Amino acid sequence: MVFDFLFKKKKEEEQKKESEKAVAEVKKEEKKEDKKAEKETKKKESIEERIEREMNALPSFIKNKIKDPAIKKRFIELAKRMEKDGVDMNSPRQMKKWVKEHEKDLKNEQVAKVETVVKGDEPGRNDPCPCGSGKKYKKCCGK
Repeated sequence: MVFDFLFKKKKEEEQKKESEKAVAEVKKEEKKEDKKAEKETKKKESIEERIEREMNALPSFIKNKIKDPAIKKRFIELAKRMEKDGVDMNSPRQMKKWVKEHEKDLKNEQVAKVETVVKGDEPGRNDPCPCGSGKKYKKCCGK
């Protein structure tokens, strides 16, 4: 009788340990699934969305440069090209390697186009004002 009681108690303890292990394994699997789902959502996110999200983590001097639409557009284009070539965007080493490999192409694309700015005809200081007041330009609208 005493032995039966001890055996029952021992079996209950073993079952309890087994159930705890099973619960722990289920939790581990759930964590793995959550991580996989998180990775998939990151992959589904477009480059523009990732850049917007990650801009907050960048130093302020880079943030200010990326706010310029032309630079931001160029940055996104480069990121798309890197992604297309299979570069891991979380690996600075791979990104630097890609830039070295494509250095000539990037320099050729970077050539700035100079636009000539032509000023409109402005009257001289002593010419009559174009507003029609009859005064000299320097005394009227030229101030």
